[in-house]
Amino acid sequence: MSKKSLNILIIAILIIIGGFFVLRKPEEKNISQSLYPVQIQKTFFGEKGAKVVLENGEIKLDAEQFDDNNAKFYNTQMPDGKIIYFFAVKDKNGIYRAAANACAVCFKTYKGFYQEGNEIICNNCGNRYPIEKIATEKGGCNPGPISPNLEVKNGEIIIKQADIERVVDLF
Repeated sequence: MSKKSLNILIIAILIIIGGFFVLRKPEEKNISQSLYPVQIQKTFFGEKGAKVVLENGEIKLDAEQFDDNNAKFYNTQMPDGKIIYFFAVKDKNGIYRAAANACAVCFKTYKGFYQEGNEIICNNCGNRYPIEKIATEKGGCNPGPISPNLEVKNGEIIIKQADIERVVDLF
């Protein structure tokens, strides 16, 4: 085979291969899926608690239900649609406290906390926190502080929207 025939054969093969890629049916792809990371829906695996309504910038909870010194878990929808998971508890000194059911370290596991005796325990790493310290420390694996001393008015504890907004980044 002559050099000229070989060059023509190589060019023909390249044209056939190139034509295959040009003429084949392109795969249907959503540009947003192929160019950008997929947004994964966050699922909260911890104690979701009872749904409570944020009304006029406040959540009101019956104070008597906390007389047993057990944490009560709740969730509320913020005006932007984000769901915030939190708990409230009355410590042995009679102080009502509220904190996010998440912390700055383990929050991406979406597992939250649970109570055992006089301690709140992380479902992810097992760190323990005395109830009397809830909402007094920020950062680390402490439950995100909402309020260390909730207002009590007419038999109801009041949790203010502005205080809840301090923990929205944990959800």
